[in-house]
Amino acid sequence: MSKPPEGMYKFVLTACRPLVYAITKRNWSGQENFPKNQPFIVIMNHVTEADAFLVMHFIADEGHAVRALAKDSLFRVPVLKTILSKSGMVPVARGTSRSGEALEAAKRAIAAGESIAFFPEGTLTQDPDLWPMQFKTGAARLALATGAPVIPVAHWGGHNIMHRFRNSLANIWKRHDIHVMAGPAIDLSDLNHDSEDRETVAEANRRMETAIREMVAQLRGEPVPTQVWDPKTSAYIPL
Repeated sequence: MSKPPEGMYKFVLTACRPLVYAITKRNWSGQENFPKNQPFIVIMNHVTEADAFLVMHFIADEGHAVRALAKDSLFRVPVLKTILSKSGMVPVARGTSRSGEALEAAKRAIAAGESIAFFPEGTLTQDPDLWPMQFKTGAARLALATGAPVIPVAHWGGHNIMHRFRNSLANIWKRHDIHVMAGPAIDLSDLNHDSEDRETVAEANRRMETAIREMVAQLRGEPVPTQVWDPKTSAYIPL
């Protein structure tokens, strides 16, 4: 069974829900795609620091708890460290030899019946138009290693509360349309589920990128981009 929110996780969500409801006009859809009888992996686009806050409520309102992978620097912030740790979040030491430890922790969590949430871009998008960047492969490798279903979640509108490239936090006192949509599980059944096979991982990753990109385009009411931002070169590359 997919685990419901409880303990510190439930407390934080309950305490913050009035604020979320006060500052957002929620346009939520697709929550029926979350499995009810098994743990799952959520992948999301990453536009602002408010993303996890908003999406966690979207998922929890359907009765599910997910453990997010978060940069380890957040676990060094007083009070926040306690909240993250007691809520079961998983620290990621990005760009170090210890980054693989987070993936192993995520595998153990899924084996224990926990669902896991990823921002596969690894950080806030650097795309000037806020489209999803190229994905890192952690979510793809976790999906192949565990066989857990991958549920894509796209969102749009949070940038009006906290913008990636400009200070818009003053807008927190206004209500903004927030669109969050969960899609059906991404089909990886034809792949060999070898998380060490580079071609297989790349194909799984491509399918995840495509699903999120198409869903974000739907929420934005715009065509799917024909190019993607490469954070390594800080430039667009063709798809």
